[in-house]
Amino acid sequence: MQKTDDEILLSGTILLGEELEPFEGYLLLRKGVVAEIGPEKVNSDIEGIICPALINAHVHLGDSILKDPPYIPLNELVGPGGLKHQVLSRTSRQDQVEGMKRSILDMVRSGTSAFADFREGGEDGVEMLLEAMAGTNLIGRVLGRPDPGSIHVNPKCWGVGISSTRDHPRSWVEEVVEAARSEGKRVALHAGEAGRDDIEDALNLEPDLLVHLTKAEPRDLAMVAEAGVAVVVCPRSNLVTGLGLPDVARMLDMGINVGLGTDNVMLNSPNLFSEMEFLSKALLHNDRQVFMMCTLNGARILGANDAAGAICVGKECRIMVIDKRSDNMWGLKDPLASLVRRARPSDVLAVL
Repeated sequence: MQKTDDEILLSGTILLGEELEPFEGYLLLRKGVVAEIGPEKVNSDIEGIICPALINAHVHLGDSILKDPPYIPLNELVGPGGLKHQVLSRTSRQDQVEGMKRSILDMVRSGTSAFADFREGGEDGVEMLLEAMAGTNLIGRVLGRPDPGSIHVNPKCWGVGISSTRDHPRSWVEEVVEAARSEGKRVALHAGEAGRDDIEDALNLEPDLLVHLTKAEPRDLAMVAEAGVAVVVCPRSNLVTGLGLPDVARMLDMGINVGLGTDNVMLNSPNLFSEMEFLSKALLHNDRQVFMMCTLNGARILGANDAAGAICVGKECRIMVIDKRSDNMWGLKDPLASLVRRARPSDVLAVL
Protein backbone atom coordinates (compact mmCIF):
# COMPACT_ATOMS: atom_id res chain seq x y z
CA MET A 1 0.00 0.00 0.00
CA GLN A 2 1.31 3.45 -0.98
CA LYS A 3 0.86 6.24 1.54
CA THR A 4 1.69 9.92 1.63
CA ASP A 5 3.64 11.90 4.24
CA ASP A 6 0.46 12.99 6.03
CA GLU A 7 -0.71 9.40 6.54
CA ILE A 8 0.00 6.83 9.28
CA LEU A 9 -0.65 3.15 8.69
CA LEU A 10 -1.55 0.99 11.69
CA SER A 11 -2.16 -2.74 11.87
CA GLY A 12 -3.23 -5.33 14.42
CA THR A 13 -6.39 -5.68 16.50
CA ILE A 14 -8.71 -2.69 16.01
CA LEU A 15 -11.46 -2.05 18.59
CA LEU A 16 -14.07 -0.74 16.19
CA GLY A 17 -17.13 1.46 16.49
CA GLU A 18 -19.57 1.91 19.36
CA GLU A 19 -19.38 -1.76 20.36
CA LEU A 20 -15.55 -1.91 20.42
CA GLU A 21 -15.63 -5.17 18.47
CA PRO A 22 -12.13 -6.58 17.80
CA PHE A 23 -11.23 -6.54 14.08
CA GLU A 24 -7.98 -7.89 12.67
CA GLY A 25 -6.58 -5.74 9.90
CA TYR A 26 -5.22 -2.29 9.14
CA LEU A 27 -6.26 1.31 9.69
CA LEU A 28 -5.07 4.26 7.61
CA LEU A 29 -5.06 7.58 9.44
CA ARG A 30 -4.89 10.67 7.22
CA LYS A 31 -4.49 14.05 8.92
CA GLY A 32 -6.15 12.68 12.05
CA VAL A 33 -9.13 11.22 10.15
CA VAL A 34 -9.69 7.48 9.66
CA ALA A 35 -9.45 7.15 5.86
CA GLU A 36 -9.57 3.33 5.47
CA ILE A 37 -10.02 0.15 7.48
CA GLY A 38 -9.47 -3.24 5.90
CA PRO A 39 -8.66 -6.90 6.66
CA GLU A 40 -5.49 -7.19 4.57
CA LYS A 41 -2.05 -7.73 6.05
CA VAL A 42 0.16 -4.69 5.43
CA ASN A 43 3.59 -3.38 6.29
CA SER A 44 2.51 -0.80 8.84
CA ASP A 45 4.19 2.01 10.75
CA ILE A 46 2.94 0.66 14.10
CA GLU A 47 1.40 -2.68 15.05
CA GLY A 48 -0.60 -3.43 18.18
CA ILE A 49 -4.03 -3.03 19.75
CA ILE A 50 -5.59 -0.01 18.05
CA CYS A 51 -8.26 1.62 20.18
CA PRO A 52 -9.78 4.95 21.20
CA ALA A 53 -7.44 7.00 23.39
CA LEU A 54 -8.52 7.53 26.98
CA ILE A 55 -10.62 10.40 28.39
CA ASN A 56 -10.22 11.56 31.98
CA ALA A 57 -13.61 13.11 32.68
CA HIS A 58 -12.77 14.58 36.10
CA VAL A 59 -9.41 15.76 37.37
CA HIS A 60 -8.01 18.53 39.57
CA LEU A 61 -4.65 19.29 37.94
CA GLY A 62 -4.09 22.30 40.17
CA ASP A 63 -3.48 19.90 43.07
CA SER A 64 -0.29 18.61 41.45
CA ILE A 65 1.79 20.53 43.99
CA LEU A 66 0.86 18.15 46.83
CA LYS A 67 1.56 14.47 46.13
CA ASP A 68 1.62 12.89 49.58
CA PRO A 69 -1.09 14.29 51.87
CA PRO A 70 -1.80 12.60 55.20
CA TYR A 71 -4.87 10.44 55.67
CA ILE A 72 -7.29 13.02 57.08
CA PRO A 73 -11.06 13.61 56.68
CA LEU A 74 -12.13 14.99 53.30
CA ASN A 75 -13.25 18.37 54.62
CA GLU A 76 -9.88 18.87 56.33
CA LEU A 77 -8.11 17.94 53.12
CA VAL A 78 -10.02 19.83 50.40
CA GLY A 79 -12.74 21.84 52.18
CA PRO A 80 -12.61 25.63 52.59
CA GLY A 81 -9.42 26.42 54.52
CA GLY A 82 -8.29 22.79 54.27
CA LEU A 83 -4.77 21.49 53.73
CA LYS A 84 -4.93 21.75 49.95
CA HIS A 85 -5.85 25.43 50.04
CA GLN A 86 -3.18 26.14 52.66
CA VAL A 87 -0.50 24.59 50.47
CA LEU A 88 -1.75 26.37 47.34
CA SER A 89 -1.62 29.73 49.13
CA ARG A 90 2.07 29.14 49.87
CA THR A 91 2.98 27.94 46.36
CA SER A 92 4.27 30.29 43.66
CA ARG A 93 2.40 30.70 40.40
CA GLN A 94 5.39 29.30 38.54
CA ASP A 95 5.42 26.11 40.62
CA GLN A 96 1.65 25.67 40.24
CA VAL A 97 1.97 25.86 36.45
CA GLU A 98 4.93 23.49 36.52
CA GLY A 99 2.96 20.97 38.58
CA MET A 100 0.04 21.05 36.15
CA LYS A 101 2.40 20.73 33.20
CA ARG A 102 4.03 17.65 34.72
CA SER A 103 0.65 15.99 35.30
CA ILE A 104 -0.46 16.79 31.74
CA LEU A 105 2.69 15.14 30.38
CA ASP A 106 1.98 12.15 32.63
CA MET A 107 -1.53 11.91 31.18
CA VAL A 108 -0.22 12.05 27.61
CA ARG A 109 2.27 9.27 28.31
CA SER A 110 -0.50 7.14 29.82
CA GLY A 111 -2.76 7.28 26.78
CA THR A 112 -5.06 10.17 27.69
CA SER A 113 -6.21 12.41 24.85
CA ALA A 114 -8.88 14.54 26.57
CA PHE A 115 -9.78 15.66 30.07
CA ALA A 116 -12.15 17.84 32.08
CA ASP A 117 -10.59 19.87 34.88
CA PHE A 118 -12.37 21.46 37.84
CA ARG A 119 -10.24 24.63 37.85
CA GLU A 120 -10.09 26.75 40.94
CA GLY A 121 -8.36 30.09 41.37
CA GLY A 122 -10.69 32.26 39.33
CA GLU A 123 -9.60 33.77 36.02
CA ASP A 124 -5.88 33.43 36.77
CA GLY A 125 -6.34 29.77 37.70
CA VAL A 126 -7.73 29.15 34.22
CA GLU A 127 -4.86 31.04 32.59
CA MET A 128 -2.38 28.90 34.53
CA LEU A 129 -3.94 25.70 33.21
CA LEU A 130 -4.02 26.99 29.63
CA GLU A 131 -0.35 27.94 29.99
CA ALA A 132 0.46 24.43 31.23
CA MET A 133 -1.43 22.90 28.26
CA ALA A 134 0.41 24.95 25.64
CA GLY A 135 2.11 22.81 23.00
CA THR A 136 0.01 19.70 23.66
CA ASN A 137 -2.72 18.28 21.45
CA LEU A 138 -5.01 17.38 24.34
CA ILE A 139 -8.68 18.26 24.31
CA GLY A 140 -9.04 20.20 27.57
CA ARG A 141 -12.45 21.13 28.98
CA VAL A 142 -11.91 23.73 31.69
CA LEU A 143 -14.68 23.99 34.29
CA GLY A 144 -13.83 27.17 36.16
CA ARG A 145 -15.00 28.98 39.26
CA PRO A 146 -15.60 32.74 39.49
CA ASP A 147 -13.28 35.14 41.28
CA PRO A 148 -14.51 36.26 44.72
CA GLY A 149 -17.33 38.76 44.35
CA SER A 150 -18.12 37.66 40.80
CA ILE A 151 -20.55 35.23 39.21
CA HIS A 152 -18.73 34.91 35.87
CA VAL A 153 -15.93 32.50 34.99
CA ASN A 154 -13.05 33.20 32.62
CA PRO A 155 -14.52 33.46 29.09
CA LYS A 156 -12.12 30.71 27.95
CA CYS A 157 -13.85 28.17 30.21
CA TRP A 158 -16.01 25.43 28.72
CA GLY A 159 -18.21 25.64 31.78
CA VAL A 160 -18.41 26.08 35.54
CA GLY A 161 -17.29 23.47 38.06
CA ILE A 162 -18.81 23.93 41.50
CA SER A 163 -18.07 21.97 44.65
CA SER A 164 -20.98 20.79 46.77
CA THR A 165 -23.90 23.20 46.97
CA ARG A 166 -23.50 23.05 50.75
CA ASP A 167 -20.12 24.84 50.41
CA HIS A 168 -21.62 28.09 49.06
CA PRO A 169 -24.61 30.41 49.59
CA ARG A 170 -27.50 29.06 47.52
CA SER A 171 -28.22 32.45 45.96
CA TRP A 172 -24.64 32.73 44.68
CA VAL A 173 -24.69 29.23 43.18
CA GLU A 174 -27.95 30.02 41.38
CA GLU A 175 -26.50 33.25 39.98
CA VAL A 176 -23.35 31.48 38.78
CA VAL A 177 -25.39 28.78 37.05
CA GLU A 178 -27.71 31.35 35.45
CA ALA A 179 -24.72 33.36 34.19
CA ALA A 180 -23.11 30.23 32.79
CA ARG A 181 -26.30 29.25 30.95
CA SER A 182 -26.65 32.74 29.48
CA GLU A 183 -23.08 32.44 28.15
CA GLY A 184 -23.67 28.99 26.63
CA LYS A 185 -21.46 27.18 29.13
CA ARG A 186 -21.85 23.75 30.77
CA VAL A 187 -22.64 23.26 34.44
CA ALA A 188 -20.96 20.59 36.58
CA LEU A 189 -21.19 20.00 40.33
CA HIS A 190 -19.77 17.69 42.96
CA ALA A 191 -22.66 15.90 44.64
CA GLY A 192 -23.27 12.93 46.90
CA GLU A 193 -19.61 12.58 47.82
CA ALA A 194 -19.60 12.90 51.61
CA GLY A 195 -23.37 12.59 52.02
CA ARG A 196 -26.54 12.44 49.93
CA ASP A 197 -28.05 15.68 51.25
CA ASP A 198 -26.77 17.83 48.35
CA ILE A 199 -27.92 15.60 45.47
CA GLU A 200 -31.45 16.95 45.11
CA ASP A 201 -30.18 20.53 45.47
CA ALA A 202 -27.70 19.89 42.67
CA LEU A 203 -30.36 18.34 40.42
CA ASN A 204 -32.64 21.34 40.95
CA LEU A 205 -29.98 23.42 39.17
CA GLU A 206 -30.44 21.23 36.04
CA PRO A 207 -26.72 20.47 35.62
CA ASP A 208 -25.08 18.79 32.66
CA LEU A 209 -22.82 16.71 34.88
CA LEU A 210 -22.57 15.44 38.46
CA VAL A 211 -19.34 14.10 39.95
CA HIS A 212 -18.97 11.29 42.53
CA LEU A 213 -22.47 10.27 43.84
CA THR A 214 -20.64 7.95 46.22
CA LYS A 215 -23.42 8.19 48.80
CA ALA A 216 -26.30 8.13 46.30
CA GLU A 217 -29.16 5.76 47.11
CA PRO A 218 -31.29 4.05 44.43
CA ARG A 219 -33.94 6.78 44.70
CA ASP A 220 -31.26 9.43 44.06
CA LEU A 221 -29.95 7.58 41.02
CA ALA A 222 -33.50 7.24 39.71
CA MET A 223 -33.82 11.04 39.83
CA VAL A 224 -30.48 11.44 38.05
CA ALA A 225 -31.52 8.99 35.34
CA GLU A 226 -34.90 10.67 34.87
CA ALA A 227 -33.20 14.05 34.54
CA GLY A 228 -30.79 12.68 31.90
CA VAL A 229 -27.77 14.01 33.77
CA ALA A 230 -24.35 12.45 33.09
CA VAL A 231 -22.19 11.24 36.00
CA VAL A 232 -18.44 10.89 36.47
CA VAL A 233 -17.17 8.48 39.13
CA CYS A 234 -13.71 8.47 40.71
CA PRO A 235 -13.52 5.21 42.69
CA ARG A 236 -9.81 5.28 43.61
CA SER A 237 -10.21 8.76 45.07
CA ASN A 238 -13.31 7.73 47.04
CA LEU A 239 -11.38 4.74 48.38
CA VAL A 240 -8.51 6.93 49.62
CA THR A 241 -10.83 9.38 51.36
CA GLY A 242 -12.78 6.54 52.99
CA LEU A 243 -16.14 7.60 51.57
CA GLY A 244 -17.12 4.25 50.12
CA LEU A 245 -17.59 3.38 46.46
CA PRO A 246 -20.24 4.47 43.96
CA ASP A 247 -22.88 2.02 42.73
CA VAL A 248 -21.62 2.07 39.16
CA ALA A 249 -23.47 -1.07 38.09
CA ARG A 250 -26.82 0.40 39.14
CA MET A 251 -26.02 3.68 37.36
CA LEU A 252 -25.33 1.85 34.12
CA ASP A 253 -28.40 -0.37 34.52
CA MET A 254 -30.52 2.78 34.85
CA GLY A 255 -29.16 4.12 31.57
CA ILE A 256 -27.03 6.92 33.05
CA ASN A 257 -24.09 8.00 30.91
CA VAL A 258 -21.17 7.34 33.27
CA GLY A 259 -17.61 8.53 32.73
CA LEU A 260 -14.43 7.86 34.67
CA GLY A 261 -12.07 10.33 36.33
CA THR A 262 -8.99 10.24 38.53
CA ASP A 263 -9.94 13.30 40.66
CA ASN A 264 -7.31 15.13 42.72
CA VAL A 265 -3.74 14.56 41.57
CA MET A 266 -2.63 14.75 45.20
CA LEU A 267 -4.65 11.59 45.93
CA ASN A 268 -3.93 9.55 42.79
CA SER A 269 -1.89 9.85 39.62
CA PRO A 270 -3.97 10.81 36.54
CA ASN A 271 -3.41 7.28 35.22
CA LEU A 272 -6.64 5.83 33.80
CA PHE A 273 -5.13 2.36 33.43
CA SER A 274 -5.04 2.10 37.22
CA GLU A 275 -8.60 3.45 37.40
CA MET A 276 -9.86 0.93 34.82
CA GLU A 277 -8.19 -2.03 36.52
CA PHE A 278 -9.62 -1.12 39.92
CA LEU A 279 -13.11 -0.45 38.57
CA SER A 280 -13.24 -3.68 36.57
CA LYS A 281 -11.90 -5.94 39.30
CA ALA A 282 -13.57 -4.35 42.33
CA LEU A 283 -16.92 -3.03 41.10
CA LEU A 284 -18.07 -3.98 37.64
CA HIS A 285 -16.60 -7.20 36.17
CA ASN A 286 -17.53 -5.86 32.71
CA ASP A 287 -14.47 -4.88 30.69
CA ARG A 288 -16.39 -3.44 27.73
CA GLN A 289 -18.45 -1.15 29.98
CA VAL A 290 -15.33 -0.01 31.83
CA PHE A 291 -13.49 0.83 28.61
CA MET A 292 -16.55 2.63 27.24
CA MET A 293 -16.68 4.75 30.38
CA CYS A 294 -13.22 6.19 29.76
CA THR A 295 -13.53 6.48 25.97
CA LEU A 296 -16.97 6.68 24.29
CA ASN A 297 -18.93 7.81 27.36
CA GLY A 298 -16.25 10.35 28.21
CA ALA A 299 -16.34 11.76 24.68
CA ARG A 300 -20.08 12.32 25.00
CA ILE A 301 -19.71 13.95 28.41
CA LEU A 302 -17.01 16.32 27.12
CA GLY A 303 -18.92 17.09 23.92
CA ALA A 304 -15.97 15.69 21.98
CA ASN A 305 -17.62 12.98 19.86
CA ASP A 306 -16.43 14.61 16.66
CA ALA A 307 -12.77 14.42 17.65
CA ALA A 308 -12.55 11.45 20.05
CA GLY A 309 -14.42 8.32 21.07
CA ALA A 310 -15.42 5.55 18.65
CA ILE A 311 -13.17 4.62 15.73
CA CYS A 312 -15.11 4.82 12.44
CA VAL A 313 -14.16 5.48 8.82
CA GLY A 314 -14.48 9.15 7.92
CA LYS A 315 -14.25 10.34 11.55
CA GLU A 316 -11.55 12.34 13.26
CA CYS A 317 -10.14 10.21 16.07
CA ARG A 318 -7.71 10.20 18.95
CA ILE A 319 -6.19 6.74 18.73
CA MET A 320 -4.02 4.83 21.20
CA VAL A 321 -1.86 1.86 20.16
CA ILE A 322 -0.95 -0.73 22.80
CA ASP A 323 1.99 -3.12 22.47
CA LYS A 324 0.47 -6.59 22.69
CA ARG A 325 3.94 -8.15 22.54
CA SER A 326 5.29 -6.42 25.64
CA ASP A 327 6.37 -8.59 28.57
CA ASN A 328 3.20 -7.51 30.36
CA MET A 329 0.75 -8.13 27.50
CA TRP A 330 2.32 -11.18 25.81
CA GLY A 331 0.00 -14.17 25.86
CA LEU A 332 -3.26 -12.21 25.87
CA LYS A 333 -6.32 -13.93 24.43
CA ASP A 334 -8.95 -11.22 24.88
CA PRO A 335 -7.51 -7.82 23.80
CA LEU A 336 -10.23 -5.75 25.48
CA ALA A 337 -10.04 -7.60 28.80
CA SER A 338 -6.24 -7.40 28.87
CA LEU A 339 -6.34 -3.72 27.96
CA VAL A 340 -8.70 -2.91 30.85
CA ARG A 341 -7.30 -5.20 33.54
CA ARG A 342 -3.61 -5.42 32.73
CA ALA A 343 -2.25 -2.69 30.44
CA ARG A 344 0.07 -0.03 31.84
CA PRO A 345 1.39 3.29 30.50
CA SER A 346 4.62 1.50 29.57
CA ASP A 347 2.59 -0.59 27.08
CA VAL A 348 1.50 2.51 25.11
CA LEU A 349 3.30 2.61 21.76
CA ALA A 350 1.65 5.81 20.50
CA VAL A 351 -1.20 8.24 20.99
CA LEU A 352 -2.23 9.69 17.63
